[in-house]
Amino acid sequence: MNTQEAPEIDSLLLAFLRAADEQESQRRLEQLLAIAAEPVLKVIVRRKLQPGFGHAGGAHLQEIEDVCGEVRLQLLSRLRDIKAQPDEKPISNFRGYVAVIAFNACNEHLRQRYPQRYRLRNRLRYLMTHNPSFGLWESDDREMLCGLAQWTDKPAARGGSELLRRLRDDPQAFERSALARHDLQRMGLAELVTAVFEATNAPIELDDLVNAVAEWSGVKDQIPQPNRDDRETDLTERLPDSHVALDVEVEQRIYVGRLWTEICELPPRQRVALLLNLKDPKGGDCIALFLLSGITTTSKIAASLGMSAEEFFELWNELPLDDATIANRLGINRQQVINLRKSARERLARRMRAFEEGR
Repeated sequence: MNTQEAPEIDSLLLAFLRAADEQESQRRLEQLLAIAAEPVLKVIVRRKLQPGFGHAGGAHLQEIEDVCGEVRLQLLSRLRDIKAQPDEKPISNFRGYVAVIAFNACNEHLRQRYPQRYRLRNRLRYLMTHNPSFGLWESDDREMLCGLAQWTDKPAARGGSELLRRLRDDPQAFERSALARHDLQRMGLAELVTAVFEATNAPIELDDLVNAVAEWSGVKDQIPQPNRDDRETDLTERLPDSHVALDVEVEQRIYVGRLWTEICELPPRQRVALLLNLKDPKGGDCIALFLLSGITTTSKIAASLGMSAEEFFELWNELPLDDATIANRLGINRQQVINLRKSARERLARRMRAFEEGR
């Protein structure tokens, strides 16, 4: 009788799962994310969210960080779950798991923010898999490659994608190519794709093909630009960006460390009103960003909120809380919560302004 063996837990997770106390568990968790997850996450998100769809460089970096932040929060939630129940759906390949979460988060981001581009991507996938002239296959590093049908057994080299990017970015290179002889916006999709493959003469990553076809066929999404005058000053805008130079990152970490110190010095009810509703620019909870910055630990955050670590873990998935829920926890009314948080933000703004001016 054959029995199916249960999948083994990835050895990368063992130190975290075996940590005996909260402090050691938090240290191991931060190491796991920084060493095993972050490199995989950054490579995938940067590659998937390539610039070129109407956003400026700064906006593009912010999109990358938004998606990375979403993936980090998903990983934190999943790791907390397996810490509580390590035998329940164990992760046998942690880096592979990170990659899947990252790919899915990127696709969801593109679907919501760039619906025209996302529809084009689906049309190209369908064309690659239903037209016998073309092929779609997965490379060894999980990238989707596409090209002429006879290329499906070619090694997954980057030459085709690199050439295609040059044709997009360098007008002179484009003019020298066969593509310049065509009216690309008037070509049918299959005809345009054929012309692209003839120009590269090598397989292309699917997302690079999407970017090029979108640009050359006139597919554009309207990207809303935030009006900073209409937005409340957000302390989370100064949290570390993982894609900046080392000296800037150090400066940001110093800032965040001081910000956390000032939060801890707030009156208790102001601190609770602020932290339980602390949102990132997209409306998501951003307490986890303090953890990922290495500034504090879950037990210290819990203590600052006047609760145990266990209580905080139970509450975490519900963050950020609405004002009515916070009011109920504090035994006050909703307007008082709003007033407490406003006072906390004003005090922090004064303290952080003085900190920056005094440096």
